[in-house]
Amino acid sequence: MINFSTWEWIRASGLSAYFLLFLSVCFGLMQNINQIPRNIRNIFLLVHPAAGWLAFLFAFFHGFLLYFDDYQPFSIQEIFIPFLASYQPFFTGLGVIAFYSMFLIFVTTDLMKKIGRNIWKTIHFLILPSFILASIHGFFIGTDTDEIWGKNIYASTLFCFSLIAAFRFFSKITAKKQSQSRVRKNVHSISGR
Repeated sequence: MINFSTWEWIRASGLSAYFLLFLSVCFGLMQNINQIPRNIRNIFLLVHPAAGWLAFLFAFFHGFLLYFDDYQPFSIQEIFIPFLASYQPFFTGLGVIAFYSMFLIFVTTDLMKKIGRNIWKTIHFLILPSFILASIHGFFIGTDTDEIWGKNIYASTLFCFSLIAAFRFFSKITAKKQSQSRVRKNVHSISGR
């Protein structure tokens, strides 16, 4: 029988939360890229919130287990108050902030009709810097970043995230310019110019 230590569960839940957050963020970014066929974007629309919720649950489990770790135990305050941890307070604090922003995003998603779409959308985009905070947190204090494969995970996810975010940004600009151009053409054809 295989026995897993608390530390192995902490590592596994942290990496799982990070990977699921990566999937959620990337699918969320891609679901509104018009160059991707609608049937594929519909799949992204399903995966995006499911991966996000699972990331949140794994992140909670990750933090929860730190309380029970024998090697480097964290107090409840260290787990839930950013920058209070005795171990790597700055990088631990970044992870706590990323966790809270995930929580805020889920709460406001459930309240979208009450708070309005514009406020929800503004809050929802907090996940982009939060993903970067989670990446920094994992890269600098994750024990697996001592290994080449661990560094490659963070480097490749940040690279993919950057490409998708840039593509989304530029596709929105292009779509907006094309829409404005069509409006100008319609105005000119109506006015007879």
